[in-house]
Amino acid sequence: MNSNFRKTALLLGACALLSWGYAPEAKAESNSVASVQQTKTVKGTVSDAMGPAIGVTVREKGTNNGVVTDFDGNFTINVQPGATLVFTYVGYEPQEVVVGNQSVINVTMKEDSQSLEEVVVVGYGVQKKKLVTGATVQVKGDDIAKLNTTNALTAMQASTPGVQITQASAQPGKASR
Repeated sequence: MNSNFRKTALLLGACALLSWGYAPEAKAESNSVASVQQTKTVKGTVSDAMGPAIGVTVREKGTNNGVVTDFDGNFTINVQPGATLVFTYVGYEPQEVVVGNQSVINVTMKEDSQSLEEVVVVGYGVQKKKLVTGATVQVKGDDIAKLNTTNALTAMQASTPGVQITQASAQPGKASR
């Protein structure tokens, strides 16, 4: 009976060592998991028809990992192997690029003219065109130039019915309302 007790104690001790990660097999397994989680650095430039695209969101698809392009349209991001990058920017079609073995990815954004036509800019924000109730007025720069005025605000007031712009003060540089 003493030998059975000793075998049980050795077995329990071995189980405790395994559960605490002291077994050589457990260490080898944790090393292989760490090697799977390595990331890859990808660099590149995003541009549009007019040059570098500033502020384009570059995101690893399916994650929250993302960056924004700098003043020259450049980006650097660390991604998992086999990742797909998604490039998004207001007024442009989203683009997806599979990273694969590439470490440099250059993308040219394509305009999405339909999405721009569906947006109306209002004085306090942006709304979709179909949600705007009431009348909307569009004043073009050419129309203001034809009026031959020195103040753009008074030209806008003259071109849009129902709009009244008042000057808060006669002091130079004071804002109108």
